[in-house]
Amino acid sequence: MSRSSRASSGALAAAALLPIVLARPALAGPFLLRPQYRLQATIEPGKPQIDGTLAVTFTNHSPSTLREVVFFLYPNRFSTPDPGVNDFNRPYIYPEEEFDPGGMELLEVRDGGALTSTAPVPHPGLPAGTVVRVPIADLAPGATRRLTLRFRTDVPQRFGSFGEFDDQLTLIGGWYPYLATLDPSGQWAMDTPPALADFDVTLASASGLEMVLNGRYVPPGTAPAHAVVPSVHYLSLIAAPRLLRSETTVDGTHIVLLQPPPSRLAFRVSPEPSPTEILLATLRNVIALRPAALPPPPAELVVVEAPMRLDLTAQGEGDVVVSDRILKVYELLRPFHELQLAQAVYAEILRPQLAAREPAADYPWVSEGVSYELADRFMNRAAEQRRSVYDWIDLFDAFAIVDRFENAPKIPFVDSFFPRSKEADPLHVEVMTSNLSRPPGRVVLGKLREQLGPAAFDALLDACLQRPMPLRDCAAAQSGDPEVTARLEEWTAPYPAIDYVVAATDFNRPEDGQVRSTVTVRRISSRPFAEPVTIRMHTLAGADVDLRWKSGGDVAIVSTTTSSRVYQTVIDPDRALIDDDRSNNAWPPRLQVVLDSADVEVSSTEFGISALAVARARYDYHKDLAVAGFYTNRGIGFAAGARAHWGEPIDPTRFRNNLYGFYTFAALDSGFKNDANPTVRTSGQLGGLGLRYDYTNVFWPENPTDQRRLRLYTDWYDRGLGGDFDYVDWGYTASATTALWSPRTILAGQLFNGFSEPLNDSVVPNQGLYSLGGSRSIRGIGAEKQLARNIAVVRTELRRDLFPELDLNFLDALVLRRLEAKVLVDAGQVSNSAGRIYDVGAWACGVGVGVAMVYDFLGFFPAAAYFEIATRVDKSSQISDVQFLFGSQQAF
Repeated sequence: MSRSSRASSGALAAAALLPIVLARPALAGPFLLRPQYRLQATIEPGKPQIDGTLAVTFTNHSPSTLREVVFFLYPNRFSTPDPGVNDFNRPYIYPEEEFDPGGMELLEVRDGGALTSTAPVPHPGLPAGTVVRVPIADLAPGATRRLTLRFRTDVPQRFGSFGEFDDQLTLIGGWYPYLATLDPSGQWAMDTPPALADFDVTLASASGLEMVLNGRYVPPGTAPAHAVVPSVHYLSLIAAPRLLRSETTVDGTHIVLLQPPPSRLAFRVSPEPSPTEILLATLRNVIALRPAALPPPPAELVVVEAPMRLDLTAQGEGDVVVSDRILKVYELLRPFHELQLAQAVYAEILRPQLAAREPAADYPWVSEGVSYELADRFMNRAAEQRRSVYDWIDLFDAFAIVDRFENAPKIPFVDSFFPRSKEADPLHVEVMTSNLSRPPGRVVLGKLREQLGPAAFDALLDACLQRPMPLRDCAAAQSGDPEVTARLEEWTAPYPAIDYVVAATDFNRPEDGQVRSTVTVRRISSRPFAEPVTIRMHTLAGADVDLRWKSGGDVAIVSTTTSSRVYQTVIDPDRALIDDDRSNNAWPPRLQVVLDSADVEVSSTEFGISALAVARARYDYHKDLAVAGFYTNRGIGFAAGARAHWGEPIDPTRFRNNLYGFYTFAALDSGFKNDANPTVRTSGQLGGLGLRYDYTNVFWPENPTDQRRLRLYTDWYDRGLGGDFDYVDWGYTASATTALWSPRTILAGQLFNGFSEPLNDSVVPNQGLYSLGGSRSIRGIGAEKQLARNIAVVRTELRRDLFPELDLNFLDALVLRRLEAKVLVDAGQVSNSAGRIYDVGAWACGVGVGVAMVYDFLGFFPAAAYFEIATRVDKSSQISDVQFLFGSQQAF
């Protein structure tokens, strides 16, 4: 194994990696089985990155005369902001969190030698101009035509399989115009991936870029480089100013790893091998421990690293493209990434075989599904004790943050952890799937496995890998199951909205010395959708019984006898289905207790920590019982009560409207004082009832760009409720954020207005008074400086993300990714007179600066911590008093 400073350091290495000219594919007489593309292009790192000329020759293999041709201009998919981008995933898509448009312009189109025009073709899932129609002279069935297009491509600055970052171009297909697929009826298919084609390519670069074209390495200064790339769906190009080269060999396969140099802002503290060594070792294992059903690996496997972020791998159709984040997670979580890496390698090994026999519409899901099944076999051998994501969830299910992963997984690389997804490409950014909505192949074949049983499915897959026929046909013939064809049609279509419900139960009717239990299960689906379903009966003796529903229809009645009494039935206990609502999957409902959140607030004048425990029916996020415990420098106590959540969902676990009614008790800390009246101390305890209404639209709390929050609150403390004081608190807090110019700069504001009123000749204790200063009021003023019964505070912040991003790794447990700077100004007043709090001329004012540290926990879970320094500026005598504040969540 060796690693050189530059992949192009030797002519011998370049010659080994680049067959400049390959033998041209043989054609069956004048009738072209595949479109023929002749492409000449110049590649540059700055916009426009590509200028080119494409000549495409194709045959009308339909029975109809063609009068037009349809082309996809894939870069125009990136001409408008992505609708699926939100505050969470934006940093993983846009390098500086700002949308940068991409596009392709057709400068000239010729039908033979004659100029012709273009017109946009509407497509419901793509921006205007992504699909265009080109009129041509009549093309009879069996006739061949040549079109020539001059084009210019602007590559957007973005992460992923199509974008530019740090002058590296990652272009996994579609950076040139390509033909839509012609279906047998003579129609141009708008929802089909690109078909197989043959390419003759000439590339030039005046900037000394190193390039990898479908696994063929082009060293810098090769001008022009010429290659023939036969029988691929698209051209895959990686171009970078510099690539580092590492090599290893296993079982006769030479593995070449090409990577960009590490960032100057990257630093890793770990006793483990380097990321490159870990990646090479994993690649060796993937080849050495490959399943027997896999064809022999190639003599050389080229792996190229690219800044793809959310997508850990991509198919280069000649090489394997991997993300710069692959395997860079905590060691216990690496098996999830290893499986995805193995899947990508096996897909490349299988590609020549599958591409030759699968139609264009089926190739993406067949390739993905078959390679996933083989990768799963590899992982069963390489890591026998590995845990699935559901094993980890069950282990740490006491934490709501883990529970929410299953329903709203706000983590990068989500496909690595949760393989069941309704869409193979939910953001519609991959060249093979941008124009359609289909489930990934692993979901389709997973259902087939459940339908046939694991042993029969494995035998079928092994047999079909040896037979030269499409997988659909082979599966139907090999299984002997007449339902397989119909099921595959249903499972490969767009996934329906679907819900399973325990409609009725009849448990424990005596029958011949045993008890019979019957369950009615209902399927509610937006279209006919039959799939295998497991219904589990839990018995008191612990001998659970699984029943199967494989047929179609909307209702199933299943029944069984057991020697022990059944106490519960559960639909899909192993979570093999994609069910939109799991809260009705069990009867009686399953109960769950989780630690929902823990907040920490620390400053130089105060301390606070709180934790919230929630009890609810599992998967039901509309209602629960909650207990919050807290400890602050004012006292220690708890609040317990019921919560309701309703309205428009923010995600599957959170809603815009929230109501909390509770009983609260607190033992007061007699050491807490009011510096404005230090001789008055209060002690004892509080007992009371509280009510909170919260409205929120916040999807990702760390730094929301369009936040709208409102809290209305009231608290009634009474001696009859276990306290020593009688008084009422009420008020509201409202906050909002808005992006200025771009999501990198955010203006945030908060208004806090609260009131207290003593009752029955009681007083409001020091611990119950509003503080003029502190982390929830005016920062820069001590939390005990001035207390009163009423408060009005306005708080503002200007937040700015700092770039470039960082990669400071500590033991793979904490990885600092970026910093955020903030400037803050708070102003307001507290007073025992409600009217005086609105005297703006008497308001106190605090100003400060802060920094947020955005990091990944265990390399995959994003979080942030905040540190602020503030001082009071309305009184010159206190300007030198500096307050330090620290928090685990954004202040407001």
